Amino acid sequence: MKKLILIAFLGLAFNFINAQVVSENDLPAPVLKKFHKLYPEVKNADWSNKDDGYKAEFLVAKAHWSVTLSEKGDILEKKEAVAVATMPLTIAPYMTKNHKGFKLKESYKLTDAKKNVTYEVHGKKLTDEVICIFDAKGKFIEDGEATTPPEKKDNPPAKDDK
Repeated sequence: MKKLILIAFLGLAFNFINAQVVSENDLPAPVLKKFHKLYPEVKNADWSNKDDGYKAEFLVAKAHWSVTLSEKGDILEKKEAVAVATMPLTIAPYMTKNHKGFKLKESYKLTDAKKNVTYEVHGKKLTDEVICIFDAKGKFIEDGEATTPPEKKDNPPAKDDK
């Protein structure tokens, strides 16, 4: 239990060090314009200023999504919740074989500025959090760290963005 609390605390501390909360009113116009063009249905996003741009975190159909935009409104990274059925077919067998007892919590498709796609699979195995990263074809790359802070995964925002 102490280990879990320490991990949650470190994730929270790391998030505060690397990102500062920003009001939507303080965002550059190109950032807001691009965001509203990409996600016109989202009315409430949590914005933060990161080293490389502005990150919006929000819910779509009760799933966590995020997008990071440069000051000019260029997409630096998109993170979208996806169903396992839409991911490459090699991912599920890999998880079954290499992580016995794995229980899926969430899965994401990440697209970077160069349109490179990776997948993140998040879940639990006994009491341990498991995060695996795969390339666009479903080939295992590495065990990774969540890009969603632990406090957000366990306690989603109360906002109900459609």
